[in-house]
Amino acid sequence: MTTLTINNYSIPYEERRSTRYRRITLSIFEDRVRISVPANVSPKQLNDLLASKQDWILKHWLAKQAALKPPAKYIDGEHFWYRGNRIELKLKRHTGKIIRASLEEQLLFVELPQDLPQQEVALNIKAALISWYKAQARKVLKERLDRYAKQMQVSYKDFRLKDQKTSWGSCSSKGNINLNWRIIMAPDKGIDYIVIHELAHLTYLNHSKQFWQRVEDYMQDYTVWKLWFKTNGQKLRL
Repeated sequence: MTTLTINNYSIPYEERRSTRYRRITLSIFEDRVRISVPANVSPKQLNDLLASKQDWILKHWLAKQAALKPPAKYIDGEHFWYRGNRIELKLKRHTGKIIRASLEEQLLFVELPQDLPQQEVALNIKAALISWYKAQARKVLKERLDRYAKQMQVSYKDFRLKDQKTSWGSCSSKGNINLNWRIIMAPDKGIDYIVIHELAHLTYLNHSKQFWQRVEDYMQDYTVWKLWFKTNGQKLRL
């Protein structure tokens, strides 16, 4: 990965070339800028385009950085997202050795041993939260996959949770579906959009007009949720 320098800002930059790409597209992520380039585009053409898009790149990169969620502190009273709702973290100390998280009436409890050293508290809270979120994601996403697969009259081969920074889901040519566990933090309609999107790839393994029509057949307002993830995706983290 190289770096773009625009007005003294150093921006991580990733270039992808493929004969599958029909046009040049720029994507802004929280940790880099990615440009997808058709294989027949010359370096000069690419450099000219980047030069002409500098203001646009910098504007959207800075907006993305400004929207980043501050790092979690894992303290009592802190809030996290779960299925589109802000839930409050409550810490409970006990005399045992178990560390676990549970949801009770919109309060996210994490139980900790009384004798746990202070320097280990935050790390153990984070681990307990990740374990709990993944367990919820596995259950909820499987249920929604099965429901929409039946509606769409398709069958997937396997489903796995993934921990990815820039992808919410993927579908392989073999019919395997991967979903990012973090989408359990999104509203239910957003979860459904990702599920429908990946199931639609079982019919169209591309992003053609037919593919998007397939998505729209099962979610008429899919563009709302497509934009929602672009705008809010960086907030879906612990």
